[in-house]
Amino acid sequence: MKKIIVFAFVIFGVFSGFAQSSVNGYKYVIVPKKFDFLKKENQYQVNALTKFLFEKYNFTTVYANNLTEEMEQNSCLALKADVRDDSNMFTTKLVVELTNCRGEVVFVSEEGKSKEKDYKAAYHDALRKAFLSVEELNYSYDPSLSIVSRRQVATSAPAQQVSAASSTSPVNEVPRNNQATEAAQNVRQRVETKVTAVNNANVLYAQPVDNGYQLVDSTPKVIFVLQNTSADNVFIIKDKNGMLMQKDGKWIAEYYKEGERVQEELNIKF
Repeated sequence: MKKIIVFAFVIFGVFSGFAQSSVNGYKYVIVPKKFDFLKKENQYQVNALTKFLFEKYNFTTVYANNLTEEMEQNSCLALKADVRDDSNMFTTKLVVELTNCRGEVVFVSEEGKSKEKDYKAAYHDALRKAFLSVEELNYSYDPSLSIVSRRQVATSAPAQQVSAASSTSPVNEVPRNNQATEAAQNVRQRVETKVTAVNNANVLYAQPVDNGYQLVDSTPKVIFVLQNTSADNVFIIKDKNGMLMQKDGKWIAEYYKEGERVQEELNIKF
């Protein structure tokens, strides 16, 4: 029995450490104006309390309708907050979840419970108890852990190598490393191909489905399935490990294809 208890503590410790390092890689938390279990915006002041409690524990928190320019340019800097209601007839039960730009849940709190009979008092009591798990994270933003930083490192290194090679080779001199030159040409060709594909893209039509939309072409063939998020004009691309967001009036899809990150502009009719 003692061995089981010790093992459970070890597993919990490992999970807590992983959750902390994961959450520390995100700069913002987005709180919706309305949670799904509520009938109207900020009912019983649950959304306002959620925002307040995140800020109490050192998170930089914004409402979904008030995103910063930095967040609009890169949604992967932020986590999306949600509060799940698992209440029954006798007990109010709330759980806090944080989801990243890939639609991956990176943190789930312990269940906060309350026996209060008044709705507002019960929700506030249960939410504060759920946030005890958030407090234990000891959150502190670390840019080196972020998805954005890892992407920048991965994409900037090849660019620096190509730049160094071009700066050391005179215009009329035959490159000493033909393989590197061919690789650079292949990269340019792939980029040109992607840009052409985007510019010549056909119109995609958004058809409402459960929890979002499906984008179909004129065939009609389903190209993407979009799932709603708590943020305005931001969708999860189902089964593509990516996001669709509106920027400067344009719809930008960012997802992974055969292990490579793809970014393209889509012409969508809602």
